[in-house]
Amino acid sequence: MVTVIVTAVVFLVMITLHEFGHFAAAKLLGVKVLEFSVGMGPSIIKHQGKKTLYALRLLPIGGYCRLEGEDSQSSDPEAFLNQKLWKRFVIVSAGAVINILLGFVLFMAVVKMMSPIATNVIEKIDERAHLAEAGVMPGDKVISVNGHKISIYNDIGLYTGEFNSETKSAEIIVKRNGEKIKINIVPSLSELTVTYNENGAEISDTVNGIADNYTVEYGKGGLPAEMIGKSYSEKRYIIGFEARRDDITVFSVIPQAWNYTRYVVKSIFTAIGDMILGKTGLNNLSGPVGVAGVIGEAVNSGSDSLLNILFIVAVLTLNLGIFNLLPLPALDGGRLFFMLVEFVRGKPVPAEKEGLVHTIGLVLLLILAAVVCYSDIMKLIVR
Repeated sequence: MVTVIVTAVVFLVMITLHEFGHFAAAKLLGVKVLEFSVGMGPSIIKHQGKKTLYALRLLPIGGYCRLEGEDSQSSDPEAFLNQKLWKRFVIVSAGAVINILLGFVLFMAVVKMMSPIATNVIEKIDERAHLAEAGVMPGDKVISVNGHKISIYNDIGLYTGEFNSETKSAEIIVKRNGEKIKINIVPSLSELTVTYNENGAEISDTVNGIADNYTVEYGKGGLPAEMIGKSYSEKRYIIGFEARRDDITVFSVIPQAWNYTRYVVKSIFTAIGDMILGKTGLNNLSGPVGVAGVIGEAVNSGSDSLLNILFIVAVLTLNLGIFNLLPLPALDGGRLFFMLVEFVRGKPVPAEKEGLVHTIGLVLLLILAAVVCYSDIMKLIVR
C-alpha cells in the first residue's frame, strides 16, 4: 500500500510540475489559461478565477494546463496561436525545463545525503586487475575513457559498459600533477554475487578469476524480510580501482549535482542511441508498472529508502523532461519541431496538418505504452 501511495505521489508531483511550467510561462507572457488542474477525472474542488479555472481532481495520475487557442483558431488576442513564435516556444518548452530543474535540485539533496561520494580520482588499484601493470598510480584522476569525457565516478561505469570479451585494449587519460597522460589498459573481468542473509550481505567479488569474499552488515533498520535469502549476480568488464571519496561541502554540492544531472542526461541519450542502433530492445523500457516496481524496492530499502526514493525521482523527472523534448509527434518536442519548421518557412504549418500528425503520433505512443506495460507485467509474472 505504501508503494502505491508513494508511486502515485511521485507521478502526481512530476506531471503537475511539468504542467505548472506551461501554466507559469503562459501567465508571465500574457497568454490566457482556461484551466489548470491537479489530477484527472471528476473534480473535487473547483475555483473560477478571473480567467482561469483551478481544479483538484479525483484521480492522482497527472494533471493538465489548457490554453485558449492551443489546438484551434481563436480571435482572442491572448490566445496561444496568436502569440509571437518565441513566446509559444518558451511556453511549450517550459514544462520540460521545470522537470530538468527539479532533477537538478533533487540531486543537490541526493549528493549531500550520499556524502562522502566516490570521485574519479584513483585511491587504490586492485592488484587483481590488469590496471596494476599499466603504469597508473594512486592519485591519478581519470578524465577520459575511449574518448569520452569523465566528470564523475558514475561516468566511468557508463563507458566501461561498452567493454566486452572482445575488448583487448582501451584508452584512458589520467591527469597527474596537472599533466594529461594517455594509457592503454586491458579491461578486467569482474564477477559479483551478492546473497542477502539474516546477518548481512554475503559478497563474492571476483576479478580475473581471483575471488575476495566478505560480509557487509546491514545498516540501521536491517533489511526487509522478503529480501532475505535472495541473491543476484552480475558480470562486467572494469578498469579496476577503488575510488577516492570526498565530502560534499556547501561549495561542491552545486557542481556535483550538475555533474550527476549531466550523467543521467548522457545515460538517457546513450539508451536512446542503443535502441536506434538495435543494441537494446523494447524489453529494456519500463512504463508505470515497471517504475512502480523500482519505487517499491526503494521504499523497502531500509535506512536508505529516502535517499533511494529521491534518487529515483530525480532520474524519473529528468527522463520525463528529456523525453518530452524529443521531436516526436504528440510530445512537446514535436510541437517545438513544427515551430522550428515555421521559423524556417516564415509561416506556420497548417493547423489541420499538424493536428493530424500529432493525432497519429499519440495513437502510436499509446500503442507503445500498452506494449511496454504488457512487458512490465510479464516480467513480474515470470520473476
